[in-house]
Amino acid sequence: MARYFFELSHSGDVYHDARGKELRGLKEAKERAFEIARRMLLNAKTSDIVCTVRDITGRQLLQIRVQCTVPAEIESMNRLQPGG
Repeated sequence: MARYFFELSHSGDVYHDARGKELRGLKEAKERAFEIARRMLLNAKTSDIVCTVRDITGRQLLQIRVQCTVPAEIESMNRLQPGG
C-alpha cells in the first residue's frame, strides 16, 4: 500500500493534504480524487475544482479538473422556483 495526498483547489484557494491516505494503488487514488471533486462541486459555491494527487515525495501523479457551467437563463429560472 502507498500513501497518496489529495490537494484541492477552488475559487483561488489551495488546500494541502498533510496526512494523506493509504490506498492499494493509483486506481483507488483516482477513484478517491473523483469522489472528492464530486462532493466539493455539489457542496461548494464554485464551478471549477481541481484535485491533484501526489505521492509521498510530492510528485504529481494525476490531476482531475471539474468545471460546471450553468447557462444564465437556466440559473435565473432555478432561482424563481421554490427551493431554488
